[in-house]
Amino acid sequence: MAYKPGTLGELRALLAAELRELDSPLLEADLILAHYAGKGRAWVHAHLPDAAPGELADAVLSACDRRKAREPLQYILGCCDFDGLSLLVEAGCLVPRPETELLVECAAANFDGGAFLDWGTGTGCVALALLNRFPNARALMVEKNPASLNCARRNLEKFGFSPRARLIASEAPGDIPDCEVSLVVSNPPYVPSSEIERLMPEVSRYEPWLALDGGRDGLEPYHWLFELCGRVLRPGGFFCVEYGGGAQTAALRALAPKAFRETVLLRDIAGCDRVIGWRFADTLPQ
Repeated sequence: MAYKPGTLGELRALLAAELRELDSPLLEADLILAHYAGKGRAWVHAHLPDAAPGELADAVLSACDRRKAREPLQYILGCCDFDGLSLLVEAGCLVPRPETELLVECAAANFDGGAFLDWGTGTGCVALALLNRFPNARALMVEKNPASLNCARRNLEKFGFSPRARLIASEAPGDIPDCEVSLVVSNPPYVPSSEIERLMPEVSRYEPWLALDGGRDGLEPYHWLFELCGRVLRPGGFFCVEYGGGAQTAALRALAPKAFRETVLLRDIAGCDRVIGWRFADTLPQ
């Protein structure tokens, strides 16, 4: 794009114009500028009349080109805010979503602070949020995507949570060692295979289909998640998942074995069913 040296405000205006097809071009321009300046958005707004350093302009214009191609902003910046934590995010990993914070809220409200298992941990966002909220908690974080395992490991190290967590590379539930936990939490792939190509370009072009494809009806992972819970979840423990809403609500209810009693259903900001939770073999005193 054509750019001649000017003020930070002029550079911001150029970025916003280049990103005008996105939902929030000014916000994204601010985030890109703040990141490469090593400052906050307030600093950007306070210094709009100042000259934009050449190195800063080069960096943000390169980032702008990537964003125009619909690469996720989180990949470009290498980070994502989630439940109060600034997580590392790398290409090849599912980007943490705001709605997944609902899953954290559900899990936290039904967790005794002991041991838990996070299946399909991705960047580790859910497990990290729980480890941050519960200082004595211990996590088994299960993932089959090597890029995600590496990212989750780096996030554990960043926040000093490594001593309380174990990462497990797993292709199937049988890979998970025998254990007993009081919580199983999961944000599994739940997009029906035929719908992935119709998702927004940031998702369909860049994010790993491994973390999106839930099979023909989007429910494939839930079948064996219930089986896994039957093996590792202690009586009275809690199991909660994120899912795609709509017809999947009735399907998940039909899928749940009798030993699981539904206790929670949460809707996202758009009013769609998003998180469901069950108490397992609820024989312990409440």
